[in-house]
Amino acid sequence: MAQLDYTFDDPFWIDKGWLDTIVVVGLTCFVLCLMKLSKVHTSKMGMIYGILGMAALIIGYWADETYTYNDGRWLIAASMAPGALLGLGSALSVEITGLPELVGAYNGFGGLAAALEGIGLYLDPNAKYLVRGGEIKAEQTSAMLWVQAIALVLSVVIGMMTFTGSMVACLKLHGSISSMPRVFPFRLLVTLFLFVAMSVFGTLAFTGGQD
Repeated sequence: MAQLDYTFDDPFWIDKGWLDTIVVVGLTCFVLCLMKLSKVHTSKMGMIYGILGMAALIIGYWADETYTYNDGRWLIAASMAPGALLGLGSALSVEITGLPELVGAYNGFGGLAAALEGIGLYLDPNAKYLVRGGEIKAEQTSAMLWVQAIALVLSVVIGMMTFTGSMVACLKLHGSISSMPRVFPFRLLVTLFLFVAMSVFGTLAFTGGQD
């Protein structure tokens, strides 16, 4: 297996100016989205920035053959189509009073998608390699694998927290469950225990769970 070569003449590290520009534009739109959403009178513009940023990143990586290749283009398009149609239909049909529930559901399923993506990456035997255009170029360094492992664990944990929390919020808004707060006894100790457990099992998953 090839090793990483950090020289400027290595074709693997040649940057694509057009894709870099799209990524910068997309990330800038996300920052502006968060800034605008913090105030009611600018929230509409914040939503527009968020849409533009997400569209730019999706289109950029979808059009680049380095990341999307062979049957990837039509598979990604076919995967996005049902969600786009469902989102458009639900947004057009929802009443204004049901909008908080709809936003909560969207947020929850976004968290679930992030968690499932993290689980899929963990199960992928090629995740420890750098793959471009469908070809394995090199093995990731130990530092790269640790960064990937931390990001993956956080993706699963935060994604599932977002999903479960959003679903509970939706049920409360809908009136299906009581809106009264339920406080667990010794919640600080329980939170600390869960944090330690997630750290330990996350570390074990990547030190002993994968070859």
